[in-house]
Amino acid sequence: MKNVRSKTIALTVLALFICCFYTLGENLSLARLFSDNMVLQQGIPVQIWGKAAPNERIQIRLGNKKGTVKTGADGKWRLSLPAFDYGGPYALEVKGSKQTLKYENIMIGEVWLASGQSNMNFAINRPISNMEKVVEEANYPMIREFAVPLRVGKAPLDDFKKGEWKVCNPQNVPEFSAVAYFFARSLYLKKKVAIGIIHVSWSGSRIEAWISKDALLSYPEVKDKVVDAYNDTTDWAKMQFLCDRTDTIRNVIVKNAHNGMDQEVYKPEYEDSTWKSSDYPIKGWKLKAPSYSLIWLRKNFDMPTRTMDKDYVLHLGRVLESDITYINGVEVGRSSQLDQTEYKIPHDLLKPGKNVITIRLYDAWGSGQIGSQADEAYMQSEDKTVKVSLGGQWKYNMDIEPRLPVGKSYSNMPTGLFNAMINPLIPYGIKGFLWYQGESNADSYEQYKTLQPLLIKDWRTRWGKENLSFLFVQLPNLKGSTSWPWMREAQAQSLQIPYTGMAVSIDLGDPYDVHPHQKQPVAERLALLATHLAYGEDVVCSGPVFSQYRLDGNSVVVSFINTDGGLVLKDSLQNTGFVVAGADKQFHPAEVLVRGKELVIKSPMVDKPVAVRYAWEADPCVTLYNGKGLPATPFRTDDWVFEKSK
Repeated sequence: MKNVRSKTIALTVLALFICCFYTLGENLSLARLFSDNMVLQQGIPVQIWGKAAPNERIQIRLGNKKGTVKTGADGKWRLSLPAFDYGGPYALEVKGSKQTLKYENIMIGEVWLASGQSNMNFAINRPISNMEKVVEEANYPMIREFAVPLRVGKAPLDDFKKGEWKVCNPQNVPEFSAVAYFFARSLYLKKKVAIGIIHVSWSGSRIEAWISKDALLSYPEVKDKVVDAYNDTTDWAKMQFLCDRTDTIRNVIVKNAHNGMDQEVYKPEYEDSTWKSSDYPIKGWKLKAPSYSLIWLRKNFDMPTRTMDKDYVLHLGRVLESDITYINGVEVGRSSQLDQTEYKIPHDLLKPGKNVITIRLYDAWGSGQIGSQADEAYMQSEDKTVKVSLGGQWKYNMDIEPRLPVGKSYSNMPTGLFNAMINPLIPYGIKGFLWYQGESNADSYEQYKTLQPLLIKDWRTRWGKENLSFLFVQLPNLKGSTSWPWMREAQAQSLQIPYTGMAVSIDLGDPYDVHPHQKQPVAERLALLATHLAYGEDVVCSGPVFSQYRLDGNSVVVSFINTDGGLVLKDSLQNTGFVVAGADKQFHPAEVLVRGKELVIKSPMVDKPVAVRYAWEADPCVTLYNGKGLPATPFRTDDWVFEKSK
């Protein structure tokens, strides 16, 4: 009898477990994109969707509007509520047969999707310029951001595993996309309505990863690549997980690597005579360092005896990715990705005659560096009366710390980011798209002339609105990248598509860093474009754009549109930024005269000019603006292939 009773209890418990198991499987849920603090797009029907038990009746109320929907056989449901005007805060209540979900502090306002690669992914705490002040002042509860979690998918996904809307305040804003935040702030200060940003970007991503499979298969030049990718049986998400885990392990190694400390490399008496030498500025690629590596650097310098009672400041210039710096065996500071790295050095740490500076540099992405061509390394007394150069040769060693593991990323598989990071957003209501990408595609700029319009069409089609604004950033200035002028031209060709706008940034970049820290002016130019294109306001949103030209003897006369306030030619110690060429296709620096909405351009080296180019360099001399302070778009009048300016 006792055994029977025990068996009955066990079966009852099992039945309850099974019941609970299936009940949990049928729990009412909304897509992750819906959370407290969300912003919904005004002026269009509000789309809400989620999952529940099959054939379950779902009741939804948002503010004073409500609706009912029945789930399908797969448990999925979606409801459209009538459009709202600006306002809030509202509460959203979603009620099933057994559960009720509630979401608070919901605003109706303007929603923008911000996407691209590392310059869109660049967070405020990376850091941006004036980070501390920006964070301190970032008290805008009507600005919210939803950061889409990083994920790769071989098939379209319908939801994220995590994510939430975060209100803009000094605690949350450091992790916001800098470009997206400044864009939102600019719009908010003008419109005084809630601004929502859906931030969905991936550093180093190519544009093909952000386009759907159907769209890519329609493009012959990448069709075979897409077919090959999908014929491969590899699980992209699993492989990306392994890559991410490798990256995590690498970061742990970087943080805890101690071979140099064990060998006392940082001490003045360390013997470095067998190390190799390199001149300042020190670049990882010059040293032929692996794309991710830890490099130890040392340099001897002499301090004059008469100045030993002064405190000093060590100036290293730009440091990428990060450094740990020692003077005479004592750590004086560590930093990461600073425009200018400076450390205070107390006078009692220095000694007359020989001193030693030692640095452990983390070289990431193959772009590690101590200083740039525009920088100078030196020690200077705080009263600026004494300056000791740290230029010239430095010793370096790349073999002290362990080699860093590098995983193979699957983030650039064609369609992979669309599937996992864009598809789950559809059809959430938005006003338009912000796009900052192109660096990774710069060497295939001819393809980009087709791929960016393809992405624009694909995304608009998916959202079912052909007039969604698509605003993008043209690549900034950067030394050494010969393909960038041509990539900028490829980007600009998308302006032929209605409701597109381009923020020119050739005067806002950093010649020595692909990730310029000045994000605010880029974002503000995007906001001007949005104000005009998306909101129909009569504002100047573009600098001068080449219109046409004619030959006039030994001159070329070029006319422009968007010359609001007149053409402004700023003085430059380098050149005008304009070059002309004759039939020999050899370009020479040109002289420029402003004449109304036209420029008269000529060169004493070219008797019969046939072509003009402006700002046609990787890091061009930028001189032409309109009266509103917006720069002219780079242009050329020729159609010559693969010709580069001198």
